[in-house]
Amino acid sequence: MSSKAQKRKHKTLTIKEKYDILERLNNNQSINRLANEYGVGRSTIYDIKKNHEKIKQFVSTSDCDKRQTLRKAENPEVEEALYTWYLQQRNRHAPISGPILAMKAKYFYKKIMKKKGFLASTGWLDRFKSRYDIRLSNIARVKLSNDATCIKSFKLKFLQRVKDLNLNPSQVYYAGESGLFWRVIPDKTFVSYNEKSVPGRTVSNERVTILPCANAAGTHKLKMVVVGKSNKLRAFQNINLPVHYYGQKSATMTKDLFKKWFDECFVPEVRKWLKDHNFPQKALLLLNNASVHPTEDELTTEDKCISVMFLPPKCTALIQPMDQHITQFVKQDFKKNLLLKAVAENQQIQKTLKEFNMKDMTFALCQSLDALPLSTITSSWKKLWPDIVSTPTNDPQISVPSEVLEQIFAEVQISPEDLETWCGGLNIEKNTPEMSDDEISSDTTISHEDDDEVPASTPQISAQDAINAFELGLQWADENGASYDELLVLRRLKDKAKISRFNNVEQNKKL
Repeated sequence: MSSKAQKRKHKTLTIKEKYDILERLNNNQSINRLANEYGVGRSTIYDIKKNHEKIKQFVSTSDCDKRQTLRKAENPEVEEALYTWYLQQRNRHAPISGPILAMKAKYFYKKIMKKKGFLASTGWLDRFKSRYDIRLSNIARVKLSNDATCIKSFKLKFLQRVKDLNLNPSQVYYAGESGLFWRVIPDKTFVSYNEKSVPGRTVSNERVTILPCANAAGTHKLKMVVVGKSNKLRAFQNINLPVHYYGQKSATMTKDLFKKWFDECFVPEVRKWLKDHNFPQKALLLLNNASVHPTEDELTTEDKCISVMFLPPKCTALIQPMDQHITQFVKQDFKKNLLLKAVAENQQIQKTLKEFNMKDMTFALCQSLDALPLSTITSSWKKLWPDIVSTPTNDPQISVPSEVLEQIFAEVQISPEDLETWCGGLNIEKNTPEMSDDEISSDTTISHEDDDEVPASTPQISAQDAINAFELGLQWADENGASYDELLVLRRLKDKAKISRFNNVEQNKKL
């Protein structure tokens, strides 16, 4: 019985594979061998050979590590500006999402093409990411100065302590301090070069320290602690505060304040809750090893029923439960609600923020703490006490509606990516000047004759000269049979030179 020949599966080659095939054809390798090796028909190899000029030209001018077609973007200047902006933001380690890319693409389209109507659809976004090999990835938190070697031994010590005291997750608590700038949005805006300052932008730089506390089961969230600068505030008169408020000159936690909170707030609240829920009058409070915390002996009740245990130094960020999404959730939800309030009032955003006082802040913090899901609390203990996490849960996601970002951006000219970064609690360090959006959009249409003027005494080459040099290098490399990887390196070096172009100009202006 004769067997039918199996039909070859359709395969689409990438531009890199096509370029490699051209190189091997130049080395006199047979078409049959290449067709069999790459799993395509002979006609495909002939087509690649026929279009060798287009393929080489495309590789020398485009970053196409995983591209499969020679088709370019409908608006290449817009996408080039968007990609330059994207590279600049990633150099700052700023998180970039799809909606941010789409919003910025609309901005560059209007700026460069001088017209509206660009939709920045999901299909366009997918093609743009494919053209420039951009993918979605989780941001890895940097764990600086952390010692992972002591985690295993402390974990065993902690679990043994819980076993010896015969405690369940409802009787084990954690508390952790965190700073919060509670009445300020990012202080960034667009200014001209001759402006030395921007008056009236920052409403307040007031900072408080917050101390959330909850048990591992997520069933008991204690009143939050807020430490501010003033002992007596008019905003707190004749109201029943939903938090424990303390005044301290620097708005930070101290040993005396913590001891006062432990004796007067934590112990009575925990005892009452344990009694109301028919649990034994025993509890353990887990704390990080901070200098503002008293010793274990000072934080132990006379009957020894409520005590504390400190995490080992230099590994707190790796295993502390309160930092595993709990404090992060509260702060992000608070900032989101602050932005929503800022745009909800029928007045200027700055005025709304100025009217936002300490009383509003305390109630908003309690609202965010109440919104904290029970599953988020229990899952935050997974690294230290994995047995109490019954089902895997996703990280809590808090996003600000795009229309809110657009409204704030329109009024105070804070870029949407800076707003999202601020909401996420990430700090962006800006060590060198960067190209503004206007400069990125204009840079896509600048001819090579319009080089920036650099003083003759400046020893370093300008970034524009570097861009020109890389373009000549790309042309020479292509004409002399350079490999795909060599062309790719030159292309990416040119992109980096383009980003640093504005930096060099700014530095030369200061000389």
